[in-house]
Amino acid sequence: MTEFLLLLLAHVLVDFYWQPTSWVIDKKKKSLRSKYLYFHVLLVIAISYILLGKWDNPMPVIVLGIAHGIIDIVKIKFDKKGTLTWFIADQAAHLITIIIATLIITNKLNIGFETFKTWLYTPKTLAILSGALLSLSPISFLVGILTKPWREELTKLAPDIDDNLANAGRWIGMSERLLIFVFVLVSQFSAIGFLIAAKSLLRYNDKTAGGEIPPAYISKKSEYVLVGTLMSYTCAIAVALAVKMLY
Repeated sequence: MTEFLLLLLAHVLVDFYWQPTSWVIDKKKKSLRSKYLYFHVLLVIAISYILLGKWDNPMPVIVLGIAHGIIDIVKIKFDKKGTLTWFIADQAAHLITIIIATLIITNKLNIGFETFKTWLYTPKTLAILSGALLSLSPISFLVGILTKPWREELTKLAPDIDDNLANAGRWIGMSERLLIFVFVLVSQFSAIGFLIAAKSLLRYNDKTAGGEIPPAYISKKSEYVLVGTLMSYTCAIAVALAVKMLY
């Protein structure tokens, strides 16, 4: 575990704190022709080697640094817009290489894979993973279908008003449900009250560029948000309780 944490610390420092923006821009422009790509790889190797302190065995961190560079090249090639999906995939790939390097350094590669396989193929793990995934997009679609009539009613009341950020409601809902799912699994039901209190801070502007928002719209929008929130919370709690029953 110590080796993993040291390599993870090196990755965080080099990738997020010691990589100037100018390096990132140059890498995006020139890819393999960027000298900063190689500086970055060398820095990953050097910091990992220094923190790890395995002076007689530099090969694992050299391989880790090369893998880090390959992952960065793939991300640069395919991620032209800096999307969240590619950021998560990039960091997940780095994390996997760090885990593999740790297992190689500690001579536990075979044991590590067997342990992971044993952990994954247990009812508890599968139930939690399935429940967490159900709490995200599937419930978003369900709540969206159930609240569709009220969205259409709001659109008729104020067809020209656009008072929502793109996909913000969906991401807020998924974040809330994931937190509730975790809270229920660890039997911290009172923590759900924190989310309800946070939700109460939500406010709507009563002005637009074209004039006043209809009072009926404001009232019904508040009710719409409240109904959607309660549906979302209820589904997340139900899924979490079902998961607890399965293990």
